[in-house]
Amino acid sequence: MGGILEASPANVIQYFNGEKQNLIPLFQRPYSWAKTNWQTLWDDMLVQYDGEDRTSHFMGAIVSVPARSVPVGVSKYLIIDGQQRLTTVSLLLAALRDSIDENNSARIQEVYLTNRFREPDDTLKFVPTQADRDRYASIVLRRKDPSDDSLMSEAYRFFRHKLANGTDLNGDPIDCAKVLATVEHSLQVVMINLGETDDPYLIFESLNFKGQPLTQADLVRNYILMRFNHSISTGGEQERIFENYWAPMERRLGSNLTEFLRHYAMKDGENVYQTGIYTATKSRLKDLSGPEDVESEVARMNEFSRMYSTILEPDGEQSPIVRKRMTNIKHLDIGTSYPLLLRLLDARRAGAISNDELAECLSLVEAFVIRRSICQVPTNALNKLFLLWAKQFPTENYVAWLHSSMSTGQGGRRFPSDGEFRNSFVNDPQYGRGSTRFVLLRLEESFGHREPADLKKATIEHIMPQTLSERWQQELGSTASEVHQRRLGSFGNLTLTGSNSELSNLPFDEKKVRLENTHIELNRGLLKLEKWGEAEIQARANEMFERAAHLWPGPVVTQTRGNFG
Repeated sequence: MGGILEASPANVIQYFNGEKQNLIPLFQRPYSWAKTNWQTLWDDMLVQYDGEDRTSHFMGAIVSVPARSVPVGVSKYLIIDGQQRLTTVSLLLAALRDSIDENNSARIQEVYLTNRFREPDDTLKFVPTQADRDRYASIVLRRKDPSDDSLMSEAYRFFRHKLANGTDLNGDPIDCAKVLATVEHSLQVVMINLGETDDPYLIFESLNFKGQPLTQADLVRNYILMRFNHSISTGGEQERIFENYWAPMERRLGSNLTEFLRHYAMKDGENVYQTGIYTATKSRLKDLSGPEDVESEVARMNEFSRMYSTILEPDGEQSPIVRKRMTNIKHLDIGTSYPLLLRLLDARRAGAISNDELAECLSLVEAFVIRRSICQVPTNALNKLFLLWAKQFPTENYVAWLHSSMSTGQGGRRFPSDGEFRNSFVNDPQYGRGSTRFVLLRLEESFGHREPADLKKATIEHIMPQTLSERWQQELGSTASEVHQRRLGSFGNLTLTGSNSELSNLPFDEKKVRLENTHIELNRGLLKLEKWGEAEIQARANEMFERAAHLWPGPVVTQTRGNFG
């Protein structure tokens, strides 16, 4: 670190003594200690309560750094770690003030809780984070009785009750003056003060935070906000950056914020693991010269978060053709493609690519993933491929570039040709794969029925059933078990139905009766057939393949186009 780290034992009361102000940064979590924590503090204090045997109770470390603020008024310090303990001690002091004799009450208020004769912003000795600030101020400045059910008000009432009704370890009523003396003399902490030149970000990484550990998103937020001046008054730099950029991202993405930050860091082609998001963001931001550059980057991050929310929830996409393609990618759950999708969406935002071109690129992503899935190409290369394309992202001819890039891979990076695609589609078992239902749904949609069936609850049905009844064995003939083994899970034998349990392993002619009024086009061809065996399964698979080859075009050399939607 830049300066010398001071670490020394001190009484916790020192944080409340003298003209100063300890601030909890707005990016810290709100007050979260609850009854078990308050009870533990109370019990620990009672051990030191008897003046004759009084020793010290160690409460852990408190880390502070001088606040970057306008140099007016009292000295200000940001509490980087220890906010829960300091908040609880200050609420205990407020409860003591309202329970003790008049002279001690005035002393607590004027020495420990407030800075007298100061501007309103400098009045409080201790200032919680924004979410808790008004409630805390109303307790300490006696604006109103803390009767709400917030944790702060509950903590205050808990200590008031203990002071009024509690007993010491000997069973005698609590003496408030002795409690005050215990707080003043026996509650100890290790005081860690960072100098102006120290790097407070490293503290976030090295401290073992009490309670919930900070997430990667928390670390990124803290790092960004600490690049700006802190101000307790409304409209300070930190607060402005938080309200204008970070808070909207949190609201927009919720629990997906951390994964967004990862994909955002990967959009230029660098692989970032889930535990390395903070490090990657820090290395990108640390070379930015001043707050203006940092703000530009955070504004850009916020802009990309809008695009990311469209990837997660395509209903927010304005263009119908793009929305349809995005919905398909969402259903296929291709998270590895998100860095490339961010680049494509950004190109559209900049006016470099049209909605039609964007939709074509998204179709290529879908086709690439579907063909590889059906041909059982391992997925482990996908992450590297999408990252490579994000890194090589061009400035023009996006569709041709992407199609060409996809078509050059070999082995585990290949884009299966029509020949390989046909062979796997017609002959290989597909049932049980993540993409199989999606493929059947897309094939059904491609018929463009004017009144399409509601397929939300449709499940996959095996026409030749998974368990052969005696009737089915008779119909399939002497090679029944071989046909069953070869063709059961292939696309030719799979369809969609809303009444899977009713069809089960009924004979073929009875299944046809049940399907007579079907609205699902994939089933209508079955009604014309007299029987169902290997030849029929293969013929249907070939028909389905012709449609699939148009829906999911292959590499450049074999690309064909048709009129299927």
